[in-house]
Amino acid sequence: MSDFQNQEENEVLAHRFHMDMFQKRDLSTADEILATDFVWRNPLIPSELTHGPESAKKIASAVVDSMPDLRITHDETISKNDKVMIRWTINGTAKKELFGIPASDKPITLVGFDLFRLYNGKIVEMWQQFSVGSWS
Repeated sequence: MSDFQNQEENEVLAHRFHMDMFQKRDLSTADEILATDFVWRNPLIPSELTHGPESAKKIASAVVDSMPDLRITHDETISKNDKVMIRWTINGTAKKELFGIPASDKPITLVGFDLFRLYNGKIVEMWQQFSVGSWS
């Protein structure tokens, strides 16, 4: 298999992280695409929720519960070797406080980057940064 084919497969897995787990609310996707020792690196995530597929399911569940109308857009995807970076935008209404984002009846926009590292067809690590606002 060529490096290009591996990169394409890695991109598909990274896209599924957002689109299947959050957008479609299919938490079982975590068991398919995340390594058992997966690590979610985000300074806002409590340390007890940063390891493994079960923790990722808990985070995804909390996010979609807090923002039931969320819509994710992948603005840009870049892949090289074992890494995929996705620049994304989330639009929705935060009905409950989550990771420092206050509850509100007004729609908000979140923007961020996720850098995924993949190994043997699984996501093993993700570095994430995001903030409230929009790309200008």
